[in-house]
Amino acid sequence: MTKNFLKQYKKSKIFSNLNIIAFSLVLALAINFFIIDNINIWKNLKTSVLEAKNTEKKAQLFLETQKNNIILKNSKDLKNVKDLSFSLSYNPNNIKIEKIFCKNSTNIIKIENTPGISSFIIKYNNLSLNNNSNICKINLTKKEKKSEQINLINSNFSDNTWETFLLTTSWVTF
Repeated sequence: MTKNFLKQYKKSKIFSNLNIIAFSLVLALAINFFIIDNINIWKNLKTSVLEAKNTEKKAQLFLETQKNNIILKNSKDLKNVKDLSFSLSYNPNNIKIEKIFCKNSTNIIKIENTPGISSFIIKYNNLSLNNNSNICKINLTKKEKKSEQINLINSNFSDNTWETFLLTTSWVTF
């Protein structure tokens, strides 16, 4: 009889310990979801850790589409810019660059040696660009109405000391 009593005592002790652990876990999660995060629970209860928080990290220079135009923007502040250079890679059979307008520029140099790759050098007089500024507006035309990729490549700028800074770039579907 004492053996049964000891076995029963051990079982009840294990179950009570498991109940305390489960209650502590539920309490910790509740505090985290409701008090600390104070955000939507369903967003956090996703099956993939990678899907839990979607953050968009933009390149230092990136493109945005607006009807028949592409806007060149920056995601970081650029200080004391003397010149800014970038290249666009695209399908020359369907896309043609008509005009490029860059505000506050003194000169725009367009270099085309290969069909489908256009390089631009934009000269400034010691200009500082705040983040998310519209640097250039590029007017494009398409022969056919189909989606095309336009890649922004080989971008950099020089400051007033003529030090060159390489910039990260991106692409856009047009």
